[in-house]
Amino acid sequence: MVLIFTDNEQLDKDLNKKISNSRVVYYPDYVLEEKEATTLIATIQPNKYNFKDFMFKVREKNIQVVLILENDTVKELKDALLLGIYDIVFDPFDLQDVYDKITNPSPFSKVSKYIKDILELETTS
Repeated sequence: MVLIFTDNEQLDKDLNKKISNSRVVYYPDYVLEEKEATTLIATIQPNKYNFKDFMFKVREKNIQVVLILENDTVKELKDALLLGIYDIVFDPFDLQDVYDKITNPSPFSKVSKYIKDILELETTS
């Protein structure tokens, strides 16, 4: 089951049409209570949990997260990466980009450049 939690009505409808076995959800508690979810497609949105706490709880349930972010400079990117969220789509994107992340999760090598910056690692190529 793929849960869609983007707070964007048109995007929700479009993703729900494109992705079989998906459901649009509107409340963070529903996401946390869902027993059959394998993937969560989400954006940063205000809710009763802060982003880091909510994503920690989602990841604790071993749910893959496909995160849609405005760009690679948002502060939540660091928290997402440290929580093992590697399937990140930056705006602008199309529905196929999101679908590809569900079917072909990103390897560590795709996000290592961001993690290297966060950890301030100096590596040689």
